[in-house]
Amino acid sequence: EVDIFRFLNACLDHLDSMRRLGRRVRAVRLAEGKAPRSSLHHLAEFLVESLRYVDERGVAFIATAKGGFRVERWDMRSAELLRGRWRGFAGCVFCSGTLRPLDAFAETIGLDNWVGGEFKAKLGSCETLIIRGVSTRGEELSRMEVEKYLKLLDSFLNLEANVAVFSASYRVQGSLLPGIRRLAEEKGRNVYVEEQGMSGGEGRRLLDGFKRDRRGVLVATMTGRFAEGADFPGRELEAVFLAGIPFERMTLKTRLYLKYYGELYGEEKGRYYAYIVPALLRASQSLGRAIRSEGDRALFILADERYEERTYFKLLPDYVKENVGAVNLEDAEEAMENAWVRLGLKGFRR
Repeated sequence: EVDIFRFLNACLDHLDSMRRLGRRVRAVRLAEGKAPRSSLHHLAEFLVESLRYVDERGVAFIATAKGGFRVERWDMRSAELLRGRWRGFAGCVFCSGTLRPLDAFAETIGLDNWVGGEFKAKLGSCETLIIRGVSTRGEELSRMEVEKYLKLLDSFLNLEANVAVFSASYRVQGSLLPGIRRLAEEKGRNVYVEEQGMSGGEGRRLLDGFKRDRRGVLVATMTGRFAEGADFPGRELEAVFLAGIPFERMTLKTRLYLKYYGELYGEEKGRYYAYIVPALLRASQSLGRAIRSEGDRALFILADERYEERTYFKLLPDYVKENVGAVNLEDAEEAMENAWVRLGLKGFRR
């Protein structure tokens, strides 16, 4: 966190000059028939506006020096800012498959008077297995934990279908990826990897290739675009493996968020709203990629024993919880094969 007083005071003598020069740049660009943009003017406006938020509860200033000095003004006041917006409407309707828990959603976006309802959609059939004895908890995956995950993935890649491995983070994905590539090569399967910073065009080409495959292995994170913004109906995706729970890393930003929500809602509820609910929503969205209609079928492997804990389990979608079992690591392969058969899907290579 940066000392914004000291930083802005150092800039004060230059702000008027920055704005004046920025306006001059914008005028020149406009005269040339170009968009009247100026990075200098934008920076000056940002700094001037930031003066209004010094000591404002729920607004943090974070500075990083990696690859050049950068200051971010981060506003966490979603309920406070949005509450006034909703009052400008006679009524609002919010509809999504990921609003649960409704009370948490309503409170964090500033809804004071609301009525909620849940409506079940007709979706396809699925089987869910929670694997005991594995977890991504902690800062790093140990070599032993990586080996346990690869043992599970060895069985998972025996499924004769398009499958996806969604990891809790790029850190976890990086630990597992070499082993996934090796296993896929041994089984004659293609691997499609979402990489950090991948462009939109690269992402579309990757997905198109995966969807045309019938034994493809998609490797992505639960925090990335493929876990939220892509649909895989029918045979495009028939099994999903979640490696861990996608909690935010305990960075300065996460700690500030938890502190602010703790002040607003109390420590326990604040942590639940700011840390637990978002993570389980990401996991739920990842699972939802495979079940989009009544005719879809999918096997879900929740490879982290924490999914069995009540606090986390209750936040999973109903369709995931309807046919669920928890198995030990050593029994996972047989359980996967049996679940695959119950779904009426064929093809499991031992």
